[in-house]
Amino acid sequence: MLSPNMFSSIIIIVFLMICLTILGKKIQRLDPSKPIKGPLFLVVLFIDMFNNLIQTYYGKRWRTFAPLLITIFIFLAFANTISLVGLSTPLSNINIALSFSLFALLTIQISALVVRTPWKRLKDLSSPSVLLLPVNLIGELSTSVAMGLRLFGNLLSGAVIAVLFMNLLPAVVSIVPVAFVVHPIFNIGFGLVQAFVYFMLLTIFLAMGVQSEEEMN
Repeated sequence: MLSPNMFSSIIIIVFLMICLTILGKKIQRLDPSKPIKGPLFLVVLFIDMFNNLIQTYYGKRWRTFAPLLITIFIFLAFANTISLVGLSTPLSNINIALSFSLFALLTIQISALVVRTPWKRLKDLSSPSVLLLPVNLIGELSTSVAMGLRLFGNLLSGAVIAVLFMNLLPAVVSIVPVAFVVHPIFNIGFGLVQAFVYFMLLTIFLAMGVQSEEEMN
């Protein structure tokens, strides 16, 4: 039987697959000579904004990595705020959070091996001295693990702070602040911020892995 967190993850994935497929079809049918109106304008604005941000880190390679990075952000944005509709937050499960650590590790290392070639990647990890190779490998692993644990820890801390805040208020007056202030702040606020933080960390570390020192400078 699926855990509530896994069930929420599957619901989010199916929902996003359907919505993004429909939005993609509608965007393909847009006439470039006419202004974009309605919700599609916000979708196009969102994608364009993130594409421009990713392009600053990846240069000519931005089209390769933009779909992956934007998809991860969208998933995390929904995953971290899905408690607003009564479902369990997927990243409140340490195993799912660590799966994002594994995802970050594999994405960075495999991309670096493909783009930089294994020999150049080995030279990157051996810089400035081959004696530092074990240290650099541990650093690559710890960075990815920390990214997943950050998602878990910050979401957990947001929930704990919300509960503490609620318990500090009298029982009668706590309903309104929790419903209209505390709940949105600690679910939407914390959730979206952590989604963006993971997105930025993955964007930066992945860019560092696939680019040479000359390209980064």
